[in-house]
Amino acid sequence: MIDRILKALKNNNVSIYRLRDTVTESTEVFFVKKKLDTRRIANTETVSVTVYREFEKDGVKFLGDANFSVEPSMSEEIIDSKIKKAFMSAGFVTNKAYDLAEKLVSDVVEVESNIADIPVDEALGKMVEALYRNDTDSNTFINSAELFLTKHKSRVMTGNGVDVAWIQYGVNGEYVCQCKTPEDVETYASFDYDNLECEQLAEKVKETLAMTRDRSVAVANPVNGKADIVLPNRYAEEVLNYYLVQTDAFYNFAGYFENKVGSFVQGKEEEISGDRITMDLLPVAPFNGDGIKMIERSGIEKGVMKTYQGALRFCRYLNVPAVGAYSKYRIASGDMSFEDMKKQKGLYIVNFSDFQLDPVVGCFRGEIRLAYYNDGEKIVPVTGGSVNGSIIEAQKSIRLSKERQETTTISGPKAILLKDVSVAGC
Repeated sequence: MIDRILKALKNNNVSIYRLRDTVTESTEVFFVKKKLDTRRIANTETVSVTVYREFEKDGVKFLGDANFSVEPSMSEEIIDSKIKKAFMSAGFVTNKAYDLAEKLVSDVVEVESNIADIPVDEALGKMVEALYRNDTDSNTFINSAELFLTKHKSRVMTGNGVDVAWIQYGVNGEYVCQCKTPEDVETYASFDYDNLECEQLAEKVKETLAMTRDRSVAVANPVNGKADIVLPNRYAEEVLNYYLVQTDAFYNFAGYFENKVGSFVQGKEEEISGDRITMDLLPVAPFNGDGIKMIERSGIEKGVMKTYQGALRFCRYLNVPAVGAYSKYRIASGDMSFEDMKKQKGLYIVNFSDFQLDPVVGCFRGEIRLAYYNDGEKIVPVTGGSVNGSIIEAQKSIRLSKERQETTTISGPKAILLKDVSVAGC
């Protein structure tokens, strides 16, 4: 398919282009309770094509672009038509001219993963065992689950000599836990790993079953006003993702932030009483979609920004090294244990109906589905109400747990403690 696209590009005199070829092999299993309901194997290939066009307007040079996708079933006539339309469309996109990624050629690189070390059925078996290991209660159980084992083969080619390829593996899925009595409730959860994280998945399911059981007996949330809150797992990740955005070239070029390498990005340095953020940028693949070699880099060190990262175009506009856009990061742990966090007076929130953080203004909000309220004497499961806070304020005294979590997007603290967050109870 690549050869057909290259031929069509040449026939249309398109010399500036980028091809991203992705072949995905996926083995998928679906369960109803503990019974295997469906198993299927899916193999797909898609080539994402970007056509660039250089032009000048009022003395200013531009590099416009347009994108389309090619499937194996498409004829040469359809591919040719798509290229013509994309080239015409690119002439209306007034992106100021910038340099694309430099020439780079590499053999196929296989990303290290223990998924690759064993047969598919054995890998699936290990994850299924972990999924159901703690499902032992007839009243609170997993009522459905899906699990996907994937192998991605990627290749990037450009008109200026980039030709790189890599193979990477992953396992992801979702499940729903149900508690039938005293109140019939359900909890949705998902997971996404680069390796066979069997112990982590088993622990995650155990926590989900426990929170589903407690949700069925939870009372109305009595907290109104300011309170300390503990956020675990993906909620901690969503808050900490704020610091990845701080280093993003697009947000800084657009004027949302004015961060510079060497500047303190955790508020006012003299006001910090909690943990200082140290974040490393981690590659999820050996190359990115532009053909830039991705390596581990220091992003923030104790609150001080070390590196811009982000889309090639905006790195060029900022006149900083084009290191690629990072989607995974490592946050250093703090010195407070997760158990000590949960012992603090306030709310340990394990499940929101909805949780969002605005990375530009730093506000976060969520509707509480289940939390544990510690009034200093006893701990009770509660539900209802919401939290509304600002990471810009909370980061002054943020605490990071010793314990860690590992997913496809973060290697970092399992939980964070935020002080004096606004809570609207029932």
